[in-house]
Amino acid sequence: MELGSEFDLDLSQLADTSDTIFTYLEDFQAIYTDSGRNALRLLSGILQGEAILLPDYICGTVADALPEDCRIIYYPINRQLQINMEKLEELLQAKSVRFLYLMHYFGALQQKDGIAHIAYLKQKYHLTIIEDTTHSLFTAKKTIGDYIIASLRKWFPIPDGGVLYAEKGRPFPGQPQEKKPASQKVEAMLLKKLYLTEGFDCNAKYREIFAKEEAAFQNQTGVYQMSDIAHFLLSHFSIASMCYSRRRNAALLLEGLRGMQCIVEGSGMQCISEGYNVQCRSEALQHGYDIAVNLKPAEVPLSLPIYAAKRDMLRNLLIKRKVYCAVHWPLGHPAAYEDSRWIGEHILSLPLDQRYQKEDMEYLLDCLVASKKEMES
Repeated sequence: MELGSEFDLDLSQLADTSDTIFTYLEDFQAIYTDSGRNALRLLSGILQGEAILLPDYICGTVADALPEDCRIIYYPINRQLQINMEKLEELLQAKSVRFLYLMHYFGALQQKDGIAHIAYLKQKYHLTIIEDTTHSLFTAKKTIGDYIIASLRKWFPIPDGGVLYAEKGRPFPGQPQEKKPASQKVEAMLLKKLYLTEGFDCNAKYREIFAKEEAAFQNQTGVYQMSDIAHFLLSHFSIASMCYSRRRNAALLLEGLRGMQCIVEGSGMQCISEGYNVQCRSEALQHGYDIAVNLKPAEVPLSLPIYAAKRDMLRNLLIKRKVYCAVHWPLGHPAAYEDSRWIGEHILSLPLDQRYQKEDMEYLLDCLVASKKEMES
C-alpha cells in the first residue's frame, strides 16, 4: 500500500456528469489557466508598483507570482491558522496598501467574525481583496474576495489546472496565452495507477516523468490556458463524490487519532465526525499529535494538517512505510512572526483525498501510531 504524493489516474472513475468544476463556478466569470500561480499572474496589471498584504504563512510560489515591483508586507497568522486581526489593522494604519491577499487553510475558512472584520477594513481602507481558495474551494466558492484564485491540480488527477474568477461584470486585467502544451504527466499518472494496482515495474519511470514535468513547470515563463486534456478530465469528475470522500476520510482520521490517544490533551478542537472535542495542546506535542485546524462538518478538507514535535523524523518514518506526507509549506521567505516559524517547523499534511477508502485511513492511522512508538523508543 502507498499513500500520498502525486495523483494516479484511474480512467474507470471518469463519468458523464454535470456535477463538475465548470458548473460549480458557472455563476462567476472565470478564466481557466494551467496553474493557480499563473491565475495570480493575470492580475499583474493591477499589482505592478503596488503594496500588498500577504499572510506570513504562505506558499513561496505566491510571492514569486507577484510582479517584481510589487511591495510585499507580511501579516501574522496564529497557530490555529487564523488571521491576527489586531496586527492586520495596525499594518493597514501604518502602511499605504491597496491590496489584501486572503488565504483559508486546509478547507477551514477564516472565522466568521474575522471575515466580517476584514469586510469592514475593506470598506474603511478601500482595499481590493484577492482571495485564495486553493485550500477551501469546495467549502466556499468565495467569502469577500474581489478576485478569487485557486489551483485545481491540488484536488484532481489532472496534469495542469488553475482558475481566476470573479463576480460577473468585473473586468480582468490580463488574459492567458494559448493553451498549455501537451505534457507527459497524464502518462505518469497512468503508469502510477498500473504500479499501484497491477504491480507493473514502472515505479522509477513514472517518478522520473513527474520530476521532469515539475522541473519544466518551475522554469515556465508563459501564462497559459488550461490544457485540453485537463479540461476533458475535469469535465468527467464529480464534485459531490470528491467532497463526500474527503469529509469521510477526515472524520475517520480524527476519530481514529482520538481513539488511539494520539491527540494530546488540551485546547479542544472539534471533531467533524461526531461533534465531540478532540483535546490537543501544542506544548505537549512530545506526547502525541496536535490538529492544526478546526474543521466543521460541512467543510471540505484539502488534507488533514497535524503538528508534531519531531516533524521531520515523523515524516521520514512514514516514508519508510510508503506514506508520503506533504509539508504545506516550506516557507519561501524568512518568516517575520514567531507563530509562522513555529508552524513551518511542526506542520505535516496527512493525505485523505478521494483516492482513499476506509482501509487506507486505517493503514495511515496504524503508521502514525507505529511511528510515534518508534520515536519514543
